[in-house]
Amino acid sequence: MDKNKVIFITSDGKELLFDGSSFSEVSSDDHKNYFNAAVVLPSDIRTHGIKVSKHSTPEKIQMQSEISIFEDGGLDPEIEYSISSFVIPIEDDDENFVETYAVEATTLDEKFAPIVEKHKHLDLLFPSSHRYNALYGCNKLEPKNDLFIHFSETNSYAVIYKSGQYISTRILPNLNEIATKINRDLPTTIELLTTKGVEDENYSEDEFLVMNDIQDQFSNIAERIAHSISHKRGVFKLETIDRIFLDFECSTIPGFLELFDNYGYAEASKEMLDIFCDIEVGLKHDVLAAQYALCSIQNNIEPVNLTRYERKPPFLKTKVGLFTMVMLSAIILAIAYPAYALVHLNNLDTKEKELSSELQEINTRTKKLQTKLKEERDSRDELKKQKLELNTEINSYMTIISTLEKLDKDKILRQKMLKDIIDTMQIYKLASRKLEFKQNSFYNVQIITKPNDRDHIALFIKELISLGYSNVETKKVEKNDNYYESFVEIRP
Repeated sequence: MDKNKVIFITSDGKELLFDGSSFSEVSSDDHKNYFNAAVVLPSDIRTHGIKVSKHSTPEKIQMQSEISIFEDGGLDPEIEYSISSFVIPIEDDDENFVETYAVEATTLDEKFAPIVEKHKHLDLLFPSSHRYNALYGCNKLEPKNDLFIHFSETNSYAVIYKSGQYISTRILPNLNEIATKINRDLPTTIELLTTKGVEDENYSEDEFLVMNDIQDQFSNIAERIAHSISHKRGVFKLETIDRIFLDFECSTIPGFLELFDNYGYAEASKEMLDIFCDIEVGLKHDVLAAQYALCSIQNNIEPVNLTRYERKPPFLKTKVGLFTMVMLSAIILAIAYPAYALVHLNNLDTKEKELSSELQEINTRTKKLQTKLKEERDSRDELKKQKLELNTEINSYMTIISTLEKLDKDKILRQKMLKDIIDTMQIYKLASRKLEFKQNSFYNVQIITKPNDRDHIALFIKELISLGYSNVETKKVEKNDNYYESFVEIRP
């Protein structure tokens, strides 16, 4: 198989041959000679994360992650899934973080049936947001702390990297959802975003309402991304963001990336993502996925593969082919050497018994696992009920918050408080487990720190008081085995 070219299948079913720099047409026979790949959209993927020991074997990691996503991730044991995992190293820790992905088999069949029916295989299916891994694996970007933000009609997301290592994906509203919220059709929405963006001076007085709606939507998006970065700071020791890339088919959204200045990222470079300058607009996002497939077959990256349509090996490399070859050899040998044939057949019989024993053992383990999963269903149903009640309560709060966010004075005050808190935490190298804004204009921050750095909490409080916050106090301090937890309330 040629490892210098791959076939990438776009979301609309177009098949393109990629050689590392450009696309070309695919002939009917190319699928036999080239590795082929496509992406699975975030909306089709169930994701779950766990921590595992750095000394765990790949087999143990796979077993733990699959059991966890069924028991804790809410998968239905009665449904067939395609499952794969990705190991994310954690600096200065005895454990790694494992992110597990699951897609229903019927979903893959519905979306890729025409391709599989035509070509009988699909070598690589990977999560769409992982495509940026290839930029580092194939030396297209220098490894840094990067944030990629992608917008499209049906799927939008932000992806966080630390020193070129994937950390996390945050799903964002897609362009169709944004268009609905600002009460405009999709083409008008895209034109407004790419020509006027979120900058006041780009709108006339008659466009004040739509300007306000767009600014509210993208302020909320920037705040959600900033919260995600803050959460990952504590887990992965992410100090800052060096670069922010907008992946929007070589279009910009004037003023959008500058919104991140309000959250402590004024020093980060901000630019439109265009690594492959010769690729036509409309395929700029697809070429990153094609590069991921090429890096995968060249062993430059470790891919996440959710395919269930593996390429069938040549006949002689299959079990049936091997068995046929062995039987033919046995017949030939039997004619000339009856004694040898008898010994060989005995060996085959022994091997068959061993395989039958292994199969029985596997079936026993499978039944035990199915029993365990079914026992957990009642517990999971109760948790789902509690989750629904909690979601109802959360939606109520979100409605209130959405109303308050339209008041510019409160929005500016909250952004300033969040920036001051994040900046001060960075000064004293503190991490937050929880950062929560209350209705009556104060923040609750759950800070974690090592025992030797406990005085940094007092310095953090003193610094906020010096910035003009009238009431900064510690509500509770708890000491665990390896760190302190402090609950701090901050009022303007």
